[in-house]
Amino acid sequence: MRRFTATLIVATLSAYLLVVLGATTAATDLLSVAAGHYGAAGLVWALVFVVAARAWRGDHDWRVRLGATLAFVAFPVQALLGAATLRDVAIGDRTHLLGGLLVFGSLLVALVWHLDGDVDADDALRGKRPVTEPDGGASTAAAGAAEAAETAETAAAGADETTADSPPAGSPSLGDRVRAYVALTKPRLMWLLCLLALAGMALSTITGAALDGVTVVATLAGGTLSIGAAGTFNHVYERDRDRRMDRTADRPLVVETVGPVRAAAFGAALFVASMALLVAFVNPLAAGLTAFAAFYYAVIYTAVLKPTTTWNTVLGGGAGALPAVIGWAAITGQVGLPALLLAAVVFCWTPAHFYNLAIACRADYDAAGYPMLPVERGVALARRRILYWLGATLLLAGALGVVAEFTPVYAVVSAVAGLGFVWAVAQQYYRGTDRAAYRSFYASNAYLGAILLAILFETIVA
Repeated sequence: MRRFTATLIVATLSAYLLVVLGATTAATDLLSVAAGHYGAAGLVWALVFVVAARAWRGDHDWRVRLGATLAFVAFPVQALLGAATLRDVAIGDRTHLLGGLLVFGSLLVALVWHLDGDVDADDALRGKRPVTEPDGGASTAAAGAAEAAETAETAAAGADETTADSPPAGSPSLGDRVRAYVALTKPRLMWLLCLLALAGMALSTITGAALDGVTVVATLAGGTLSIGAAGTFNHVYERDRDRRMDRTADRPLVVETVGPVRAAAFGAALFVASMALLVAFVNPLAAGLTAFAAFYYAVIYTAVLKPTTTWNTVLGGGAGALPAVIGWAAITGQVGLPALLLAAVVFCWTPAHFYNLAIACRADYDAAGYPMLPVERGVALARRRILYWLGATLLLAGALGVVAEFTPVYAVVSAVAGLGFVWAVAQQYYRGTDRAAYRSFYASNAYLGAILLAILFETIVA
């Protein structure tokens, strides 16, 4: 990766960290660390100066220069506003915070346009560049297919595959059927969604609510059953399109290990069991939200959005975000602002996460007739939106930390994990391979996992 790119990425995430730390300090009156915060701000301003200087010295797009210059000029202004706030000058720390957001936003836009200018835009927009890995290995399509067969997964769109071999001719064995029914539930979706629900439950403790073991277990069990039901209906509905995609050609309904009628009955049974468990051991609100989440994924996303619009991933993100609210509602019996903020984090994270997989598997989605953004409007636009949605995700994650009054540990985790995500996306720009797209896909999973674990730390351990 080029030195200027690396410097710009580090400056962008450093500015983000300062914004979140500053907001957390103001919200929790941790004025004892304010001096350290402003000392760090001086170092970040020096880093921003390096970025601005290199932007003007190098052959960069005018938008890169504008964003870097704006960040450099705005930085000391918002720092002075922050210093005035410390001395109780009646300017208000909101202006200081907005200035920090301006610096972060300017650097992020500069990064996006810099990366756009550093790749062959025409080839990237067509998404047909025949690139190989630098070591001279197989084509990216072959590498991406091999990697997908082993590890590809998604939270928002439910892209999944089984690791079982195609069943032999004749009647499948009992073991084949069991594995097929398990595969119908999309088990790879469950761990992240259950972790999200657990984080929502843990987050509710900031209200003074106590976690109850029975409620926690019942919520996770009911959610798992509901996820399995929605995943099964997704398999049933998409079985014809799945036949056209190499990545999904070994799904149970495609290879006919399970028939559609039995699969639908299995999904219905899982859903009924989920509702019974949640109503009996949790509360009606959690049960109702879980039912809506399953409907959202199985019908609104799978049947309505996914086959018809390039906004399918964005609008469908609501299904993956709802477990945060479900977890909170399971403990408190109501919906609260912190839970909604956590859901908003996941909603914005979803396109930043899934567009990577859509880029890597665009040939499959094109063959199946899905209007995914990289297929319809090009890879370059999809990559650009990954970074913009990630920027929104970072800001909402910071807002959650402020509202929940988390410690600086949470802010550091968000910034470091975000740095890893942005770095992986930048590598995807330069390498232009499906393998690189998969790597940023996994980095997105790591980011959200780190945020959720940080929430558990802040609410249960700290």
